[in-house]
Amino acid sequence: MIIDIRIIPWLCITYLVMRIDINNISNAAIINIEQGHGIKKQLHLSTQDWNWVVSCFFYPYAAFEPVSTLLMKRTTPSFWIGRIMITWGIIVMCIASVQTYDGLITCRVLLGAAEAGYYPCVIYYLAFWFRPEELALRVAAFYSFGQVSGFVGGFLAFAISYADGVLAGWRWLFIIGKSEGIPAILMGVTTLFILPDFPQTATFLTERERATVIDRLSRDAPSKEGKTWDKGEVWRLFADPTFWTFSAVWFCHAVGGFGLSYVLPTVIYELGFTTTALSNVLSMPPSLSTFVLLNTLGWLIQKRFWNPFRIAIGLEFTNIICCIILLTVKVTVVRYLALLVATATAGSVYAVLWPNRVEAARGTSAAGMAIGITNAIAQFSGILGPQVFSGIYGPSYRVSFSVCVGLLAGAVVSIGASAVLLRRLWGDGRTGSGSISSKGNIDEVK
Repeated sequence: MIIDIRIIPWLCITYLVMRIDINNISNAAIINIEQGHGIKKQLHLSTQDWNWVVSCFFYPYAAFEPVSTLLMKRTTPSFWIGRIMITWGIIVMCIASVQTYDGLITCRVLLGAAEAGYYPCVIYYLAFWFRPEELALRVAAFYSFGQVSGFVGGFLAFAISYADGVLAGWRWLFIIGKSEGIPAILMGVTTLFILPDFPQTATFLTERERATVIDRLSRDAPSKEGKTWDKGEVWRLFADPTFWTFSAVWFCHAVGGFGLSYVLPTVIYELGFTTTALSNVLSMPPSLSTFVLLNTLGWLIQKRFWNPFRIAIGLEFTNIICCIILLTVKVTVVRYLALLVATATAGSVYAVLWPNRVEAARGTSAAGMAIGITNAIAQFSGILGPQVFSGIYGPSYRVSFSVCVGLLAGAVVSIGASAVLLRRLWGDGRTGSGSISSKGNIDEVK
């Protein structure tokens, strides 16, 4: 389909570049520790200092996300998404030069502010083009490319660890990261010109195709003509119980399920694998397994074979079982396999539920605010995740995995509550049965 070809591949590639930039810090944590050239030793960082290095990125990232989605609508998607990429590329190029803890913190905070809004803006942007039931496979494909960054980052860290010499391996990793800022800037500039903004202004569509795309969208879907800020829509959003149940899902899963991903190489190393280089290699398979699982689940949901809420609950229960294995089993290989499965399932829950989260918000302002706030809540994975998996709880991380079990149980309850509320609201058009125009089908837009 022409819309998919014009939009999805480009967004997937840009997200991959962004996530590689973000994940470099987790690989840098353990590179060349055996040689005494680790970043923590050379910059004289304590365990708590390092936790703040990882976490500080997410404070501005979360704070600016709700505003960013509204500013995207106020300007245009091509301008705002392109602007995000250009600014993050510039700041990434500065990180290789850091010499002190303060400098590293400053760069990480600025990077968080620069990248804020990219992911929710893309989800919001897709809602201008596709119906909620069409988002599952597209969001899964987009999100899965972000998970591939763990594979790329793990491979780079493994290879670069052997370049340790005059310059420490972690510094080489950031120097490579500096070169990653250049394609980010170039891709940002390109986005300004090639990313179509709205169906109403898409020049690559014929008049008939444009009418088909617009007419088939829900009357409550975000629209180019919708107000950027409608106070009534926003108040109704906060009065909607699904806003709070979805927020609970995103928070509980962020810390209990996804927080591990930001310290995965360190946790793998402390579980008993022999070298930091091997630990970075072993952080690669979880990324690939997440990529495969995400796209498989997206396809199954898109074809209406499986219910997304049941899938999400199943993923959370699987994650809980993995945490229990990590709490009770001492065999290193079994623990690694549990980590692999836990990472894959944790990385899939949000993508499975995003279409329903988008659908539950009515109107342009409400959708923009809901997507921004929801994804801001997800950043607690980076704010609290490194604290929950702090080195003080290693090498067994019993406290960490116990906390995860409790939070994941909370996520299961919240997912169930969201499903019940949306089922009650079907007659009100909340799941699309009564609010979607029957005029045209997306498959007609070839």
